[in-house]
Parts: sequence; structure tokens; C-alpha cells
Amino acid sequence: MQHPAQEPPEIAETLRESEERFRTLVQFSFEVYWETDAQHRFIRQEFANTLADHPVSEIGKTRWEVPYLEPDEEGWRKHRETLDAHLPFRDFELARPTPEGGKRYVSVSGLPIFDKTGRFVGYRGVGRHITDSKRAEEALRESEARFRTFVDHATDAFILHNEDGEVIDVNRNACESLGYSRDGLIGMTPFFFDLELNAATWQRNREHLEAGGVATVESRYRRKDGTVFPVEVRMREFCQGGQRMIISLSRDITERKRTAEAFREMRAELAHANRAAAMGQITASVAHEVSQPITAMLCNAEAALSWLGSQPPDLGELQRALAFIVTDANRAGEVLNWIRALIRKTPARKESIDVNNAILDVVTMARSELLRHGVSLQTDLAALPLIEGYRVQLQQVILNLILNAVEAMSCIDEAPRELRISTTGKATGAILVAVRDSGPGLDPTNINRLFDPFYTTKPEGIGMGLAICNSIIEAHGGRLWAGANEPRGAVFQFTLPSERE
Repeated sequence: MQHPAQEPPEIAETLRESEERFRTLVQFSFEVYWETDAQHRFIRQEFANTLADHPVSEIGKTRWEVPYLEPDEEGWRKHRETLDAHLPFRDFELARPTPEGGKRYVSVSGLPIFDKTGRFVGYRGVGRHITDSKRAEEALRESEARFRTFVDHATDAFILHNEDGEVIDVNRNACESLGYSRDGLIGMTPFFFDLELNAATWQRNREHLEAGGVATVESRYRRKDGTVFPVEVRMREFCQGGQRMIISLSRDITERKRTAEAFREMRAELAHANRAAAMGQITASVAHEVSQPITAMLCNAEAALSWLGSQPPDLGELQRALAFIVTDANRAGEVLNWIRALIRKTPARKESIDVNNAILDVVTMARSELLRHGVSLQTDLAALPLIEGYRVQLQQVILNLILNAVEAMSCIDEAPRELRISTTGKATGAILVAVRDSGPGLDPTNINRLFDPFYTTKPEGIGMGLAICNSIIEAHGGRLWAGANEPRGAVFQFTLPSERE
């Protein structure tokens, strides 16, 4: 008869094999298996001693909350309530000191153990080391804190949107610029504060951003108090966690706008002064162009009186004389209107311009100046499309280039002084205007500075003439440049887009 305390050999072998499998599984696991008694002292720990949370020498002696650094006293109090109530727990995080003065983190889960009578005898559970993941989380939090500090101290307003435009996050500058709290902006759509944005423009921007582009636009934002200010907005799309988001950086450009307006006013003043100075240089030509039709009108008026006094009056000749007077009066009026437009301070309106006719008008005004300096002029004007722009401004450019060429050739005594103005139509639809002279040419070392404001090679010059010409051509969508003429002299050329372009 088998003794009750003895187990059958096959059962003992089965238990031994089960124990061996359990031990093998635990040893090759990333978790620690542990047991405590009813007083919460460790009585068993299955894992390599170097990885165990308690040294083997402490088993059966130390309550498991000693000497942990975390959680704090309040955290332990709440956990002891769970233990005293004999309830299961999961992922309770602990921190112990390391010999190096650092921390080692452990996450513990456990179940209460009861004997056959229902008496609580302890806990059994598993723990795993989470030091690396805790350090990674801490590094991430520090990185996010640094990023948030950087973003909050940025001079631009950062606004993060979802695909529909709803605001997800903002920085401090966005709150200060718009006058809302962070909570007030989150959940808002940009259509509320961006006066230039609607659903259609948002969708167009999204299509551009989805293609990997960056959208840069000027807009107007409205603050909470109703005031409006101009902004430059840059938007870019990115993907995070499978969700597409749009970040926009906006900058208040009120001062930039004021500076640009002040610059435009200053440029207009300088352009006006430049035109007045140019008119002073061609005073003789202007006087000739006005006096010539006046003299002709006087002669024709005397002839008309003579035809009228004959017996009988010669009405045919009288009519022709009066017609000549009308023609000369119109010509004088055109000259005076051109002078008035050239020195007028207020800006003219845009119009369709025949560049060839504009050039011929300037040549007519400068004819006496050319003759006075012994300059021969040749024009080679091709058929051109019309351009859209400011006629007086373009004539100012042409007049400046002519007067500069005349001045450059005034020091030439032996060689002929020749000025050639040509126009060409380009295949793109643009037009090209060239002013060539036979003067001494340009210094190659300074050619790139010719159009800089206040740069001049003239003793009495202020260096604004070519700078103003350059700004006028650029404002018309063209380009002005200079180079060497063949066989000698300089050539100044500029392009202008046609109305078709």
C-alpha cells in the first residue's frame, strides 16, 4: 500500500519536468518571476541574479517597497491599499537607485494568492526592466520641451492644422498676434481669422502642398479685437502617425509694408527729380521744338491776313493757311503736354504703348542737344507689339540713356560721335531696345555696379539716374543691362514684356 505522503513516481517526474520547463522559460524570458509572503516580503525570485530586482541575499528579509525611490509616499500609499485589499495590479512602475547614483526602473504586475481555506498567503507576479524605455521617454519629453521653448520664443506665429484646416496647436506668438488664448485658437478654422482664405483657396493650397511644394502667400489676419494686419504665410504639409497635417508660419509684415511704401514714395520723388534734371539738360531742344511751330503759326497767320485782304479774298489759300496754323498749334500742344507729363509729380495711369513712337518723341525732344554736341543719330526700329506700362516712365529711361551717351561721347574729338537706337521683337513676344554709342566704353571692373544706387563715375553726379532706370524697367517686368559696343563704345539694352505675354 502506497504511503500518503509519497507521490507516484510518474507524478513526481511530471512535476519535475513541469518545473524544469517553467524554469527554462523564466530564465530565457525578459521578465522576472517573483513571489511574496503575506507580509509582502520576497520569498522567491526566478531570473539571473544580475538582472533580478532584488539580490538573492535579500529574499525573505526585505519588504518590496524598500529601498525604492519612486513612486513617492502618496503613490506607495495608494498601492498598499491595493495590496491590503488583496487585489490584482498591473504595470506598477518602481525606481531603485543604482550603485552609480542613477535609477533603474521596473514595471511590476501581480495577482494575490490564497490557500485552500481562502486565506491570503502572498502575491505572485512578473516584473520587467523598463529603464531604457523610461530614458527614451524622458529624452523625448526633454526634446519636446526644448522644441516647445524654441517654438514659443520664435518671432513667427506657428499654427498646426489638420487636413480640414482645423487648428491643432499654436505657439505663444500666434496667441499674442491674434489676441486669443491657446485653448481659444485650438479647434478654430483659419477661415475665421484669415480674411483672404476660404474653402476653395484652402483646397488649392492643399493640392500644391500634397505635391511636396511649399506655399508662400501674403494675406491679412484679423485679431480678436477686430484690427487687421498684413502677414506673409508659409505652409508645408507633413505626415505624422499616418495623419497628414499642415504647419503654417506667419509673420507680421506691417513694418515691411510701411518701408516698401516709403521706398516707393522716395523712388517716385527721385524719379521726378531725375526727369526735371533731364529736362534741364535739353532746354535748348525743348525751346526749339516749341518755338518752331509758334514761328510757323505766325508766318501762316500773316499769310492768312494777306489772302483775306486781297480783292477778292483768296479763300482757298486762306483755308490752307488756317489748316497749317491748326497743325502747328497741335504740334506745339503735344510738345507742351509731353513736357508737362515728364515733369508731373503725380503718377500716370497704365496704358498700351507703342515703344517705337515713344522713342521717336524722345528723339525729337533731344534733337537740338544731339546737334549741339555733334552727335549723329541712327534709328533702326522693327515692327513691335504693344506693351502695357507707363509711357512717361519709359520715355524717362530712353532720355536718360541718350543723355548719358551724349555725355560719354563729348570727350571724343578725333572719332565720329555716333548714337544708334534699335528695337527688336523677340520670339517670346518680348521686345528688346538697345542704345549704342561710340564713346570710350565702360570699365569692366565696375560694370556690375552701374545700376547700384549712389554709384557714379561723374564728378557732379549723385548716382541715381541708372538706378532709377533699372527700377522702372524691373517694375515693367523687364531687365536692363550694359555691355561693350563694337568696335568701340557702350551699349545699354533692356527688355519689356508685350501685352500678349
